[in-house]
Amino acid sequence: MKKYVFIVLMMVMSMQAQNSYKVRFEVSVEDFAHTDESIYLTGNFNQWNPYDERYLLQRDSQVANLYTIEVENIPHGVLEYKFTRGTWQSLESSNEGRLVNLHDVVITNDTVLHNTIPAWRDQFKASTAPDDLIVLKNFYMPELNRVRDIRIYLPKDYESSHKEYPVWYMHDGQDLFDEATSEGRLGPVEWEVDETIEQYGDQYIIVGIDHDYEKNLREVEYSFFSTQKNPKAEGQQYIAFIVKTLKPYIDATYRTKKEVKYTGIAGGSLGGLISLYAGLAYPETFGKIGVFSPSIWQDDENLDKYVASLTSTQLEKILQQKYYIYGGGRENRKKGDGKVVKMDEDILRFLETNQGRLKLNHQLNINPKGKHGAWYWQQAFNWMIKTESNNF
Repeated sequence: MKKYVFIVLMMVMSMQAQNSYKVRFEVSVEDFAHTDESIYLTGNFNQWNPYDERYLLQRDSQVANLYTIEVENIPHGVLEYKFTRGTWQSLESSNEGRLVNLHDVVITNDTVLHNTIPAWRDQFKASTAPDDLIVLKNFYMPELNRVRDIRIYLPKDYESSHKEYPVWYMHDGQDLFDEATSEGRLGPVEWEVDETIEQYGDQYIIVGIDHDYEKNLREVEYSFFSTQKNPKAEGQQYIAFIVKTLKPYIDATYRTKKEVKYTGIAGGSLGGLISLYAGLAYPETFGKIGVFSPSIWQDDENLDKYVASLTSTQLEKILQQKYYIYGGGRENRKKGDGKVVKMDEDILRFLETNQGRLKLNHQLNINPKGKHGAWYWQQAFNWMIKTESNNF
């Protein structure tokens, strides 16, 4: 019996050993990024702590501007990491001063990873917003009895032309145009909305509505129905503000194409979910809907019930809309009961369950490596605008 237990124990230890590996990082710091400050490794192995003394890189004594660190017990599977000088403001960046995406490798054995740091983000000015971005400070929201900043991007030829432009209304306005105002778990990543719009012909006006800086209030505002987590839901009032107050103001102030087919709404996470609700609730207002990584799992099955309640008139109008739906294959969340939610599967289930009734005219983009965050919504927005522009 003891011999049997010993054999099982050795097998378990062997399996554990095979499921974790030693990874050596060798990092070259280019001359422009040369620093006397400490450099840290951060990633999904330390909850993305940007200042963790356990992951301080050591300067190589033989090779100039080379830093190394050896990390043990890296689990088998996806390793994500970045380099920082201790804060999210001092992340590694490109030569142009833009944040780079996280490094993403699959670890299956002991390995050596080579990286180069061309620059640091704080070597450049903090703001990446276009110089001509319009910010309406403290715009009043009568439906919610509060104020909010509104950020407006106009095409470069707006002043010199007499054209009218389609409009996209987008949530989380702080994150759309400017790293200096963006927030994120992996750093201040912006969506690069203005760069994307310019890339595909500068054909749209973008209206970004800032979210509430207090996270819990943002969730309340982006919840269309009450849930166990957010018993107070203000999403219906928030969407009514866009439809009844903000859109009329934008249409009266700027040269817009006012018709439904030229009016879009888009967002990510709960912003994706509230965009989906906005499209279903106001098909006479929004003709294009960008639904990126919608947090259906937080909605307590309200969405299916709402679809079942739609009238035949609403369903007929929904047939005329276009939906751009994006999800990532790595967008997993653990619920309070311990169950793991796969958000891409939530999207597929929603479409399969309701397509017979809704008959959504939709395009679906599932990125197998996609996760939940601004890097991936940046790509999703680019995909949507490119697709739209090809059919413009």
